[in-house]
Amino acid sequence: MYDEFKSKGLEIVTINSGDSKDVIQKWFQERKFTLPVGMAGDEDSPDYGVVEKFGVQAYPTNYVLDGEGRVVWRDVGFSEEAIRAALEKLGVK
Repeated sequence: MYDEFKSKGLEIVTINSGDSKDVIQKWFQERKFTLPVGMAGDEDSPDYGVVEKFGVQAYPTNYVLDGEGRVVWRDVGFSEEAIRAALEKLGVK
């Protein structure tokens, strides 16, 4: 999905909290994932604010933001079909 939508001008970013950078890098390398990963750390990390800002209470939580940074879609769990449907509804094809 990342490569497909990147070519259409849509940016997909993942944000991880709770795991170390080494653990995440290894996990992504094993799966040959190339999308960017932001590290929010754990509750004691200064970067954890992103988790609080978006009200993440379960993992994974997916968001689509518009060009102004506003949340226009949110879903808990991972469903490629749900993400594609939300993007299509927003005019991304």
